[in-house]
This record gives sequence, structure tokens and C-alpha cells, in this order.
Amino acid sequence: MSSRVRPDEEIGEATVEEVPWYMNLLRYTLGLLLLPITLISMWNVVQPNETLIVVCFGKLAQVIPTPGCYPIVNWGCTFLKLSTKQTTIDTGKSTISDLNGNPVIVSAVVNYHIENAVKAVFNVENVHNYVHVNAGTVLKSVVSKYPYECKDHNQPSLKTCSDEVRAELARELRARTKMAGVEVASFDLSDLYYAPEIASAMLVRQQAQAMLDARQLIVDGAVGIVGSALHGLSQNGVTVTEGEACRIASNLLCVLCSEGHTQNVIPMQG
Repeated sequence: MSSRVRPDEEIGEATVEEVPWYMNLLRYTLGLLLLPITLISMWNVVQPNETLIVVCFGKLAQVIPTPGCYPIVNWGCTFLKLSTKQTTIDTGKSTISDLNGNPVIVSAVVNYHIENAVKAVFNVENVHNYVHVNAGTVLKSVVSKYPYECKDHNQPSLKTCSDEVRAELARELRARTKMAGVEVASFDLSDLYYAPEIASAMLVRQQAQAMLDARQLIVDGAVGIVGSALHGLSQNGVTVTEGEACRIASNLLCVLCSEGHTQNVIPMQG
């Protein structure tokens, strides 16, 4: 089966066209007149994961995606080779404001390949630069939709919802690069941290939040222990008055929630 695209077959926005007979006549005439040069230069090798596009007198004449050696009279023709191998680009580090307005340093790695060589050649000026520029734009757009971190773990954030962010990045980049014949395989964040100008302040805030969370956990646990202690006394037949229960609860909470060593104080009644 021939690997060449038939004339008048649509590929993206460009169409393979039949070269007019008089242009072919001119090509072959020049080829015969300059036969030694033609025989040397007419061989075109297509490597694996490579596509050869032949433009003859300004018309898209052939698209050859299959590896091999193809004899083509080159007079009046331009040969464009495009690699369809997987390509990886790094967007570089950028300072972007998250949903809360905090500047964060973000960079990402994009893996993609050219799926339609004709679109990649004729629809954009430089397909790899096109992908790189749009990847940076998509990165800024998506990162600004999420906070860096969120107290409510049910709310999405850049730190906790990496899969969701990754999927949205890839989806938006695919929509932008489809017309260039590019298929995006993945779009992953490689760097994500607070910008230096607020990093120290954010560290203090994180430490304070961690301390508050730890205190809350201690208090919740202490309250549970006090409740269990009073319930246990009641179950064992020990009767305590309301005042005694308050003192027991107060003493237990003081012991359980204190950071340092506590001293027992025994009231003396005359």
C-alpha cells in the first residue's frame, strides 16, 4: 500500500493537490537536461518517526510518513522534513499569583509529539515555539485559578490536587495546539513553592497554623479523656458532686494540656 497521500485528500487546513502538467513537464525537462545532477540529488530518505512534505511550485504535492528512500525529481520542489518523535520542553520558572494573590514560583514539563505534520508546517510559523509559548500561557491561566494551599482539605489547591491541576493543564494546552497538529501527552508541574519575598512570612504562618492545629488536637483529646474519667467514676459507683466534677475536669485539663511539668496543689480545710 502506498504511503503517499492521494491528491485532493484533505489534511488539516491544507490539501494535497495535483501539480499541473506543464509544471511537471518543466520539472522533467530540467531533470533530463541536468541528468547527472538529478540522479544524484533526487533521492530522499525518510527516517523512522519522520514525515517528508513535498511542496512543488507552491502546491502541497506529497506527504510521506513511512520510512524509506524515495526518488523524487527535485526541480521546482521544496522538501520539508518534520520529526514526529516525542518532544519534551521545560517552561522555565515563572512567578505567578495564585487564587489568593500570593506569588508562587512555578515551572512545568510538557511532553508532546506532532500528530499531523501538515498542520504543524502550514498552520503555524514554528510549531515547537508555538507549543512553548502556549504552555507558558496555559500554566499562568490554570495556576491563578487555585490557591497554593487551603485549610479546608476538601477544597482543591495546587499542593493537594496535583492530578486535577495536571489534567486541566493538559486539556487546555491540547485545545490550543490542536490546530497545529500537536498531541499533548502530559503537562506536569516540576517546581512549586512560594516566591522568596513572602516565603519567610508564609513559613511563620504555616508554623502558627500547625501549632494551632496541634493545640486543637490536644484539647479535643483532653476533653475526651476527662469525659471518660468522669463516666468511669460514675460507672464504678463513685459519687461526685458538681463542684468536685468541675475540679476534677479542671485539674485533668491542666495536666493534659500543659507543656511543662505540673505540680499538685492540695487544698487544706480547717
